[in-house]
Formats: sequence, C-alpha cells, structure tokens
Amino acid sequence: MHSDELATKLSQSGIPESSRNTIINCIIKHLLDTEGKTSTARLATRDAASTVADADKDVQRALSNIEQLSPNHPLIQRVQRDTGIQDPQLATQYTERTLLAMKEHANQNPERMRSIFMSSRSKKERDLDGSFLHDGYDSF
Repeated sequence: MHSDELATKLSQSGIPESSRNTIINCIIKHLLDTEGKTSTARLATRDAASTVADADKDVQRALSNIEQLSPNHPLIQRVQRDTGIQDPQLATQYTERTLLAMKEHANQNPERMRSIFMSSRSKKERDLDGSFLHDGYDSF
C-alpha cells in the first residue's frame, strides 16, 4: 500500500513491522482531522490546489506543521490506542521516527507521498460512508 522507499526507511528505524503502517495511518488521520479545512484538505482533493506542485508542497507543509510531540499530544494518544503500544515514550519515539521518514519521503518523492494521503482520505470517506460531511469535512 505504501511506497517501497518509505517502507525501507521505516524498516531501518527499529519500529516493529506490525506498527509501521498503523503509525503512518495515524499521522495521516491526525492531519486530516486537525487541518481538514486547510492545506490538508487541498492536498487530499487536488481540486482546490492550483497545480500538482502545490498539492505536493501542501503535503510537505502539513507534515512539517506537526508540533513538538510529547506523550500528551493527541497524535501520540492515537498511536498508542491504534497500535496497542502501552509506553507513551516508545509511542512518541516511533511516531517521531515515522514522521521524519515521511518528511524525507515527501521531499524525495512528493508524488508518492501525495498519493498515500489521497488514498487514505478516500478510504476514510468510504469507511465513514458519507458521514464525513457532518464531521468538518464539508469543504472537500
């Protein structure tokens, strides 16, 4: 599902394979939830982005805008809940490593990273079966 280059970077990070895709999905969901009406909305739709290059920059910007992570950060709490990692420090460490790999990948291969975001958004819409219109995603 995710690109081979990103998977390779993450395999070298020490993050258990069973948690990697879940952490990526948590980061994407966090961005879609927290920035749904801003740049992340544009990167996920392409309609509002004037060019593909703008959408690629939106992906890079969204990843860079994630503030300093701590065990109390909503993203870390989501990662803990979705992965089952009980130690908040470990969840923070794994999330930081994943985020770094995603940022590097967005810079080196922006088209693939944009594709990951777009497919995640589409999956979220299908999973919610249209209810996303009532959850702050009405600008899509």
